[in-house]
Parts: sequence; structure tokens; C-alpha cells
Amino acid sequence: MLECYRKQMLRVNLTDRTFEVSPVSDEFLSEYVGGMGWGVKVIGEEVPPTAEALGPKNKLFISAGPLTATHAPMHAQTCIVSKSPLTGGIINCYCGGYMGGAIKTTPYDFFVIEGVADELMYLLITPEGVSFVSCPELAGLNTEKAEKVVRETSGYPDTQVMSIGLGGENRVRFAAVMSGTRAFGRGGLGAVFGSKNLKAIGIFGQEDVHVSDPEAYDTAVRAMRKDVDAAVADQWNILSMFSKDGTGFGMSFNSEKHAMATMNHLKCQFDGATEIDGKAYISKYPTRAIACPGCPVHCGMLRTMNKPTRFGDVWGRGPEYETMYSLGSMCNNADSDALLRANLVCEEYGMDTLSSGVTVAFAMECAMRGVISVDALGEDIPLEFGNGDAVVRLLEMIGRREGLGNILAEGTKRASKKLVKGSEVYALNSKGMEFAAWMPERMRGIALSFATSNRGACHKRAIIGDEMFRLPMDSVEEKPLLTKEIQDKVNAMFTLVSCRFAEMGIPLEHFSNMLSSATGISRDPDWLMRLGDKLWNMERVYNMKSGLAAEDDWLPERCFEPLEGLPEDAIPFSREILRDMIQEYYQVRGWDKSGTPTVEKLESLGIDPDWPSA
Repeated sequence: MLECYRKQMLRVNLTDRTFEVSPVSDEFLSEYVGGMGWGVKVIGEEVPPTAEALGPKNKLFISAGPLTATHAPMHAQTCIVSKSPLTGGIINCYCGGYMGGAIKTTPYDFFVIEGVADELMYLLITPEGVSFVSCPELAGLNTEKAEKVVRETSGYPDTQVMSIGLGGENRVRFAAVMSGTRAFGRGGLGAVFGSKNLKAIGIFGQEDVHVSDPEAYDTAVRAMRKDVDAAVADQWNILSMFSKDGTGFGMSFNSEKHAMATMNHLKCQFDGATEIDGKAYISKYPTRAIACPGCPVHCGMLRTMNKPTRFGDVWGRGPEYETMYSLGSMCNNADSDALLRANLVCEEYGMDTLSSGVTVAFAMECAMRGVISVDALGEDIPLEFGNGDAVVRLLEMIGRREGLGNILAEGTKRASKKLVKGSEVYALNSKGMEFAAWMPERMRGIALSFATSNRGACHKRAIIGDEMFRLPMDSVEEKPLLTKEIQDKVNAMFTLVSCRFAEMGIPLEHFSNMLSSATGISRDPDWLMRLGDKLWNMERVYNMKSGLAAEDDWLPERCFEPLEGLPEDAIPFSREILRDMIQEYYQVRGWDKSGTPTVEKLESLGIDPDWPSA
């Protein structure tokens, strides 16, 4: 039973450069599975909710899932759980590519990184063991170059590396951890790495991967693969559109639906959408599709820049849809060359493109309103909407914490408190995390998701598809219940460390069947949904003890202002609508009117009312 696990955890202490291996019980694996399930449970036992995210008591919990490195499609991702420097609560973050397979083929299921190194260093985890390598010479090196050094010194050319750039070293609160062209983007995990003087982790494994019932597992995988292949072949399916044009296929469509956040949410349509969407990049720059291991969707678009931009040769993956929004429409930037360069700057410095772009747009509105000088970047590049050069310059200043960039590196919530002069209205975040690429003003489900998400303004657990294609965007009917259901469903999938895109039209039965045959323990969709509900409540309790409260389940005032470009028949968003939706959401969650999980609710899910125990 549970042959898909190693049943071991590696704990690394950076302070004294020691490590230990401990067993993981069958009971624990049966209940919490992996990924964010394991991470949420263990962070609650080891990191006090009141601990500072950038302090020595915070830890990093890294894992793959039970199906990783098998032939299951859309299961190549890696999960990191920690405390977020942006929100102060739990952050669970995911990265595709090859790192998950590297982790899965080591002797360990889970990695705990704790303590603080006395100088910049990186970890190597290979068949030779665990090595602590001092690397002060890598300070300031961009992520691509740092990963190359770690790979070359590991002794294994296929070593997979996760690293930080100058953004993480400088504790930019939305710094990302990069792995190749993929990112653990949201929530500031790069800053947590930086706070521990951890430049990178290199991992190479060569263990075999097993499942409990290979024949049943193969049948379950083939059934899922059949549905994924059918989705990719269907030109109207969202996975097919991702496969053909990348995640940026829908930018023009969303603009036509008056749901493309533009100029820091002052407008809902972007005139430059066709200049920077997925089709535009394919037509303008040499492009080839790439995929995570074993994935038939191949949503990644690699731009091979033998065609120079005005910034010189630019090579990289993307920009993705969320980046087209944050560094594009939010900044009213239709300059495809500048957007490419801005995307690459975020990769090199290791910064979340979503928070980066929304923060730049915030600064542009502050300049427009006279809160800061339009010459804050230097007299040669005015800080104004529509200026692609300003986007690139300000990102570099943020990564270096130079001038205005030092304030903005704290994120929009903290920056607005320093700048004041009414700038809080322009700071588009929930719980400190900047908005993802959807409009609460237009989409009631998105509004509720952004307001109630444990991660902050998170699009990963939102009913986007239903609101774009099935339900009226500005209706409230069904939205609280549907929001709760998608939050639970995606939580369960992230415990398997499935790709978020796998949820889009692929029945949950496929995931429970694969889990059952991989572990030898019978599971059904209802069990997965209950697990997702349990983890949501555990996160909620932890976050509330971290200092987040029901009043944080809210949106900035900008969301209730009149929006330019709305269709005449659109129902204006209001505080009353949001307030009523939140109360209904609390009710379907089984929480009290203050948004606190009741003792009865916790006990019904098997959660100790005194949890977390750290």
C-alpha cells in the first residue's frame, strides 16, 4: 500500500548546515496526500501563526505529489508552502517544468528548509547526499546564470534548479522563485529564500517511481488522457486554445466582454489587446510551443529571438496571459517589445509578473494623480500610462530597491500607506496580494473569490470559466456556492499537485481513480472535495491567528467606483452586493456571521479546534 511514496522527509537546517531524514507514516499520507495538504498540515505544527514571514521562524515546505513522474498527464508540478511576506498568511505556490520529476526520483517525498545561513549559499540534493555550498560570488546574479552555475557544479547535467535573483536577495515582497522559465510566482517565496540567504536548490534523483496497482493505474491514466486529448482536439475547448495560442489567446475576447482590466482598473477594455495577445506574439516573433513532461496541452510559448527587439535579443517563455494583463493592459502598454523585455526582467530578477505589473500600474496612477512625480524614474522616461519604457525601468528599480522602487518593492498595500495622499484607493490588492487578471467590478464570482481567498487576490480558485461562458457575469445567483466548490476542488487537486488547467472540463473521477490505484486506498470525488474543504478551513484558522480577520474579506474602493466602458445593461457593482454575497458564502461554508469556522464545522472535518498547534 502507498507504493507511490518514499515515506521519508528530508529536513535541512541552514543555520548549522545539518540535515536529517525522518519517516512519514502511512496514516499521515492517507489523510493529507501531499502537496499543499502536507504543507498546510505541517506549517501549522511548526511555524507559529504570529511568526514573521521574513524572520528566522518561517520555513519552506517543498513537495511533489503522489502521481508526479508517472505517465499521468498534467501532473508535473511542484508545490511550496510557507508564510507569505505579502499577506502574512499561508501561501501555497506551484511551478511546472521538470523540478517535480527531480523531487519525485529522490529518496524523499517532502523537504523542510529551516534556519538562516550565515552567508549566501545553495543546496545540492543528489545521489551523493546533501551539500551546503557557500556562494557569495553568486550575489546579484540573475536566475538563469545562477541555475547554470549550480547545475554545472552538481556533477549531474540534468540537475533541476530553483533559484532567486536580485529581487529575492533584496527581499522584494513579491519576489518569485524561478526554475528554468517557470516560476513559483505568487506571494513572495523568493523573498523567503532571500531571508534565509538561500540562493538556490539543485535536485537530481534517479530512483524508480512505483504505484500500488500498475494495471488499474494504467487504465485510469488512459481514461484521463483520452479526455485531455479530446479537449485539445476540440477547437472550442479552452485547453485547445491554450495549446494553439498559449494562455494569452483570450485577451481580445475578454476585452470585448468588457472584462479586460486596463489602466489600473479605470477601464474595462484595452484598445491594444490585439497587439500583445497570444496570436500577436506568434505572428511577430519566432515561437514554438513547449510542454511540461508528459503533457499533451503544451501551453508554453517559447520565443526564440533571432529577430531582435529594440531592447536587443530577447529569449524566453511567454509572456503568459496574466503577464499580458499586468505589464500590458494594466499599464496601458501595447508595446510588444517592451512587454517581452519586462517579462524577461521579472524572470532575471525573480519577481512575480502579476504583483510587479499591478504595482507599476499603481505607481503610474499615483503619478497621474500627483501623489508622486512623473519624473520619478528620471527625466528621460516619464512615469505615465502607455509608456513601455517606463514599465521596464521601474521594474529594474524595484528589483534593485532603488529610489521609488524601494517603496514599491513592499507591494501596493504597504506602499500606499507610505505614499498616502489617497493612494490606498489605487492599490489593487486583497489581503496584500495584488489582483490577478480578472475584474471584480464585472464578475461577481471573481469579486467573491478575490475577497475570500486565503492566498489573497487569487485566480487559481475562481469560477472564471462559468462566468466567461455560462453564467451572466454580473449576476449573484449560484456564485457563493460555486465559489466554495471551486475553492475546495482546486485545493484537492493542488494536494495531488495537479496542474490547475487539468480542472478545466476534466471530470474529478479521473483524479480519484488515479489516486486510488496509485496508493491502493479507495478514494472517490466526494473524498477529494471533503479534503479540499478541510484544507480551506485549516488555512482560514491559521490565517486568522496570523492576524487576518473577516474585515480583510473585502475589496479596494476602486472596485465600487463607476467604470469607464461598461455596457449600458451592466449592473453596477456595490458594497451591498459584495456584503450580501460574503454572508451567503460564510453560510454555505458553515462559518458564523463573522467569518469564523465554528467548532462544529471544524470537528465535522476532523480538525482539532485548537489547531494550529505551533
